[in-house]
Amino acid sequence: MTNIKDILAAWGNWSISRIGTEYKGMSYQQVNEGDLRPYLDDIQGMLVDQAVGSLKRYDIDAYNIICLYYQHHISCRAIAKKMKQRPDYITAYLGRAEAYIAGRIHDKLEA
Repeated sequence: MTNIKDILAAWGNWSISRIGTEYKGMSYQQVNEGDLRPYLDDIQGMLVDQAVGSLKRYDIDAYNIICLYYQHHISCRAIAKKMKQRPDYITAYLGRAEAYIAGRIHDKLEA
């Protein structure tokens, strides 16, 4: 998985399937046989989670858009409506947030 969209989709599935919000020590995923959704292992998931968390410190709107889109599978159009913005504005904002996260994790995931 080298595409940031694929990594974030797998992170969204990994992070939403965890029990608790603060304790990241153990994953309680139960992947069914027919489940084709991508998941990250805990080490990769925590790495991406740290990058997403660092985004929260710098741009809370970008963090919220990433979480709504990748964890809760809400479309850019629905996010735009909720935030009273145009869908293309949200799509561009999402792209910038993805680029920030890609920059934070690129060297660490490639190693």
